[in-house]
Amino acid sequence: MDYNSLKTERQQKAVNQAKKVFLILLAGGLSIGVIVSIGVIKLMSYFGLTEKTNQIEIIREKVEE
Repeated sequence: MDYNSLKTERQQKAVNQAKKVFLILLAGGLSIGVIVSIGVIKLMSYFGLTEKTNQIEIIREKVEE
């Protein structure tokens, strides 16, 4: 007996509802991820963590101290 071919109306509605909930959660997670990543990038820029530093100058400063 093939149970996949014998889907009742209730099972079909449950599958459709599960798909809908999954897509809503996926879209919500992606949108929250985008917002958080933008916030992290702005914070990194604010604190100067995205600027390229000259490593040789930093080493010289440490040696001179």
